[in-house]
Amino acid sequence: MKKVAVFGHDLKFISYIMDYLDNSSNYQIRIDHWNGHTRHDEGKSLEVLEWADILFCEWGLGNVVWCQKHKKSNQKLIVRLHRFEMNTRFPALFDYNKIDQLFTISPYVYEEFHRVANVPREKMKVIFNAVDTKRFAKPKVDGANFNIGMVGYVPMLKRIDRALDIFEKLYESDSRYKLMIKGKEPQEVNWVWKLDSQRRFYEEVFDRIENSKYKDHIFFEGWGDVSEWLTNIGYVLSVSDYESFHLAPVEGMASGAYPIVLDREGVRCIFPEKYIFNNTQQAVSFITSGDKQPETELASYVEERFALPNICSEIDNLIQEMYHE
Repeated sequence: MKKVAVFGHDLKFISYIMDYLDNSSNYQIRIDHWNGHTRHDEGKSLEVLEWADILFCEWGLGNVVWCQKHKKSNQKLIVRLHRFEMNTRFPALFDYNKIDQLFTISPYVYEEFHRVANVPREKMKVIFNAVDTKRFAKPKVDGANFNIGMVGYVPMLKRIDRALDIFEKLYESDSRYKLMIKGKEPQEVNWVWKLDSQRRFYEEVFDRIENSKYKDHIFFEGWGDVSEWLTNIGYVLSVSDYESFHLAPVEGMASGAYPIVLDREGVRCIFPEKYIFNNTQQAVSFITSGDKQPETELASYVEERFALPNICSEIDNLIQEMYHE
């Protein structure tokens, strides 16, 4: 049984994977939860590192720099890359003699890390984000087909203004439509609210909503059980300037909600072409049309490509290969 230590500050995308591996007969898991990109309790980190066979860094940030410095010759170091890290100072500090394997969450991110951050291709693999499909297999409530969902609207690059553009047109066509927005408020994200351009953007967005005729049809709520929330959602928006993967609309597909994806680099690695739109009007036309594939096909698409057992099996295979090289 291999002992895997996970080092990272934001573990929401890896928690289900680690729980799954921890429940297998092959692995024991311990978590070293950091307070930021470089901030952590070094005493605890050293204790966890001493225990481990495998050092697993979620995000390629200061955790990688620290782990490669302290890694022992009999330990393996694995790094999972998203996208955010690409334009930070940390990839330039990676020691590829100490890092045994990196993997990215999509082919687009794989190529971008090689192009922008000079991460060698021979050190990288692609393993998609995992979706616990069983968790999202819940019946929809009546009227869900009139509810448009958006998960995460901070920072500005998430483009809630585009969500409003889509919703305005929908509401004009049928006042039964509602926009349900889930996630942290901009005031809760310190760097966002301190930055003038970000704060002004959200102040304009909130003024736009407050002065609209549809303000009572827009609902904000904080984080919670997304699987329950999705039982009331028929469509999930993905309207950001960029995303590495965008898990929320994929989880929406697992629940039987249609993804509404505005075209950007990398989306065709994740989503079917029929749900990728060039502009907001095309997105509105799709939502209001009656010509759609059955919701069960959405869930099947996710099951085939991103199901948790399959992704965990890929990670398991990656680890086994490292020990048989």
